Amino acid sequence: MPSLADGQNRFMACLQKGPGHFPADLFSETDDRALLGLRAHANTVSHARLVALENAYPKLHAHMGHEPFHKISRDYIEQDHILTCDMNNIARDFPEFLHQNGLGASEIDLARAEWGWIESYNSAEAPPLVLEDIAALAEDQLLAFPVAAHPAARLIRMAGPLSPELSELGEETPAGLIIARPEAEVLFHPVDATSADIAEKIANISTMGNLLSLAIELGDETSAMDRIVHLIRAGTMTKRKQDQDNDETD
Repeated sequence: MPSLADGQNRFMACLQKGPGHFPADLFSETDDRALLGLRAHANTVSHARLVALENAYPKLHAHMGHEPFHKISRDYIEQDHILTCDMNNIARDFPEFLHQNGLGASEIDLARAEWGWIESYNSAEAPPLVLEDIAALAEDQLLAFPVAAHPAARLIRMAGPLSPELSELGEETPAGLIIARPEAEVLFHPVDATSADIAEKIANISTMGNLLSLAIELGDETSAMDRIVHLIRAGTMTKRKQDQDNDETD
């Protein structure tokens, strides 16, 4: 008698790969009745995957229109590694799939922005750095102030014209899009190329002095602090974790 694991594997292979993998000795019903039930179940699972993509990318769905979005979605979910993927992560590789299949830069940008929104929403909690944390510091204290990238911050480099679905960002396409969740709400913040370069490197920065030096190096001295203030207000930074822990124990 086949083992439970073997039976489960054969059952899943049939659902994922079709009637050619039908396990004829696994069901008490006749083959045609069993296949009918499996088809209904497979269609339900396939529909659930498509709905999961629509829910993950509502702006892209609206941008492309239902039929084009549905067609590329079906091609995506029929990949072998997606057939075995759980619903929580099924949409993760969709932007890269769009890129591999030659969709336009606007569509890919929008997909990356929407997945960045989901990642930001589901990221770990951390108190955001706010201007009040550093406003009263002396110069030496400010330069030594410990900083880290906020776990909910994401950066998207924009490669094409801004989608109408992101019209709230303005008429011009920004060089980058910061996605952050400093409090309860996930927000989009358009940034220029220099600010995007700075934001990208925050993860490798340990103090405000290092960040200021980087901002001067990538931009200029007169605008460096303004750029840092903008990034703080966007919610891209938090106090370094070990320093938060030290504060709590003091």
